[in-house]
Amino acid sequence: MGSVGAANAFGRLLEALETEGIRYMIIGMSAAIAQGVLGSTLDIDVWIDLPPRQYMRIQNLALRTGATVAANTVVYLEDGKPVNFVYEVTGLEKFGAELKHVVQARLYGRQVPVLGLSRIQRSKRAIGRDKDLLHVKLIADFLKCRRRLDTPGRR
Repeated sequence: MGSVGAANAFGRLLEALETEGIRYMIIGMSAAIAQGVLGSTLDIDVWIDLPPRQYMRIQNLALRTGATVAANTVVYLEDGKPVNFVYEVTGLEKFGAELKHVVQARLYGRQVPVLGLSRIQRSKRAIGRDKDLLHVKLIADFLKCRRRLDTPGRR
């Protein structure tokens, strides 16, 4: 998923978060796609383990990596990729409680913590927009195929 430029810009952002000791996980369709779900998305949703009132800390960090601020919770990386910073996720527990549902996956050439598929589905169901309900179906179809492939005795 993505180009070399995206890997560099996104990688710089994640490295900046890590340098500052800020915990994060990738959520939404980017996280689902990184786990193998067939789908598309235009942005990357990054769940930040900070109170929403600290959004300026994240915006300033993103600016230092070359991003452009578009809104309180949105930046565009140098390569134009939009990143949404999320501080609370509809339908899920607090960040720390959701860590047990995180897996490592490759995104833009880098191993990153991503929210597990069942938790992505739960959040998308709770949000309930048309696109989220489509994503729930895409994830369900992927999980069904994966279970069938994992069934002993199947070729």
